[in-house]
Amino acid sequence: MPTISIKLEGETAEHYIREMHRLDPRLEIREWPDIGNPGDVDIAMVWKMPYGELAKFPNLKLIISMAAGVDHVLSDPDRPEGVPIVRVTDPHMARSMGHWFLMNILRLHRETAHYDKLRSQKTWPPEIAFDTDSVSVGILGLGYLGVHLAQMLKAVGLRVQGWSRTEKNLDGINSFSGRAGLDHMLSNTNYLACLLPNTPATEGIMDLSVFNKMPRGSYVLNAGRGSQLVEPDLLEALNNGQIKGAALDVFKTEPLPKDHPFWTDPRILLTPHHAAEVFLPAAAKIFLKNIYSIRNNQPLMGLVNQELGY
Repeated sequence: MPTISIKLEGETAEHYIREMHRLDPRLEIREWPDIGNPGDVDIAMVWKMPYGELAKFPNLKLIISMAAGVDHVLSDPDRPEGVPIVRVTDPHMARSMGHWFLMNILRLHRETAHYDKLRSQKTWPPEIAFDTDSVSVGILGLGYLGVHLAQMLKAVGLRVQGWSRTEKNLDGINSFSGRAGLDHMLSNTNYLACLLPNTPATEGIMDLSVFNKMPRGSYVLNAGRGSQLVEPDLLEALNNGQIKGAALDVFKTEPLPKDHPFWTDPRILLTPHHAAEVFLPAAAKIFLKNIYSIRNNQPLMGLVNQELGY
């Protein structure tokens, strides 16, 4: 019988199996490594499967990444060639990611850390008017999550533009591509929001050269991948005033080392890589749709371009 193998790093997959069986009790699902005959497996649902294990399934038809990122699959040198890979395209996750950026853009814009400090000192500050019209958000990455973010920010009245490998046609949102397009966007972006996929081309993309092309006193927000931010460059830009503040959810090393300077820097808002977790009731429906689709030769949702890496 066609079988689904499921593997989560560092935790049991029982809750995933339970939810998927609630939606379709007929499914045969086995948690790796107790999968029985590898030849029965036609679908692998994975989050950080050990390298080489996917190659042991001779009849594999589909690999499902159980999150938005797929680099943990693409980096497996022995992954089966020609097997499609899909990532999670969960509207709940997209909304959650949008909420994280909106929350932190407003926290930075309205200087909530400063006012929290004044509160701890029982100091009542003078009135101030915050110029929200001055906020110009530039989004790095206009994929599934980036487009959701752009539309959410536009809906609350913020100016939004975005940059991606190819220009997108989005109502009311300027789209750029290429190096010249990036430079143009940066020149009038004072809140830089990163949602790029993790590829060799995006590693270290947010560095001092990028920060210096933004207006002085701008902000940086990253919920893409920690490797995309050159952390010493951010500290240098903060110290020289080019960047005024930052909000970070992902880091080059996770968990963030206890001696890392980000912990104690009041200019940086930190969250522990939880900007947008998978919401199982919604994600399970997407998983099942792709399972049914591959078994019935139908189009897949969230299909990854393996050459581009996303």
